[in-house]
Amino acid sequence: MKVDAGLKHDLRLGLCCLPALMLIFIGGFLLNHVAEASVIASGALPLAFGASKTWEGSSFKLLLATVVGLGFSSWLGAMAGSVLPLYISLAMIYTAAYAIITGIDGTAGWVFLQAAIAFLVSGYFPGDMAHATHRALLISIGGLVQLTIICLLLSKGHFHLQWVSRFSLFSFLRQETLKQRHKLHLRWSVLFGLLSMGMALFTVELYHLKNGYWTGMTLLLCLRNHYQESLLRVPARLFGTFLGCLSAGVLTYLFPQLAVLACGFIVSGYIAFTLSYRLATGSYFVFTFFVTLMVVFMISLTGLAQGNVAADRLTATAIGGAYALAAILFTRLATALQIRLSDNKKSDPESLY
Repeated sequence: MKVDAGLKHDLRLGLCCLPALMLIFIGGFLLNHVAEASVIASGALPLAFGASKTWEGSSFKLLLATVVGLGFSSWLGAMAGSVLPLYISLAMIYTAAYAIITGIDGTAGWVFLQAAIAFLVSGYFPGDMAHATHRALLISIGGLVQLTIICLLLSKGHFHLQWVSRFSLFSFLRQETLKQRHKLHLRWSVLFGLLSMGMALFTVELYHLKNGYWTGMTLLLCLRNHYQESLLRVPARLFGTFLGCLSAGVLTYLFPQLAVLACGFIVSGYIAFTLSYRLATGSYFVFTFFVTLMVVFMISLTGLAQGNVAADRLTATAIGGAYALAAILFTRLATALQIRLSDNKKSDPESLY
């Protein structure tokens, strides 16, 4: 059976993303800094998932912007995490901004999504200025290591290394905003997404759930511009997470050896990377399943108890999915009502006078 050129490129690109993760964890184990290696790896992973994307014809430009966003948002999250009202308020602002940006351009929205997730995660590891700066540096190092290795391995391939053109970002945002300004009044997703994020994080804190940032991550990842896609993502993410947690829990219990866990992380990560490149034509359920496997295996390498991590992740995913579903349905309802009211007003003869 022949493999098409696009799939060959995806498989090769996924392989090019693995060396950075392997070097990071090997260095962590050799230097006895596994926890720090996990933080560095969290900066490299988003770039692996976005390696196939381009921004204005440049993958380098997109990934470099992602590194900058990860570093700043990680610093901000670690600083704000110790003040719960501030953390939740900023998370709500991130959600509103994400809804606006992704409505203007999906690729820019993806970059901002990675920054928003970094903020949510870092908020659960708060500290002073020195701690926040240290965490941001580790995550930025992970992103830069991943970017450097991808550039070295794919410099002669399809990886575009165009630099940022002068004021291109500001020009792009201005043009896109003007073009879609007439649609922004329908963006009820901004309002309901913002409210859902606040309520979701409040619920997590109210019931003292651990690793509650997974709730916010789930909510953001399920909110899409397309109604049908958003609606289908909620059950797909929930069931994919459930089966991934179950499978990873069984595998880590039967094969707790470090080498097996490392192999599981590498294999599941490689499959997840490759699937993400073709997610538009693939299954989000399958993608979520392998992402869950990858995350659980990665955390297993740090020695944390996986039963608790899997249960926390599943609970947080269910809460985030429920609030995402509510935001999606209310957005749909409010938009439909506004369109109907607008149509009725236009058809009313008295409205012309």
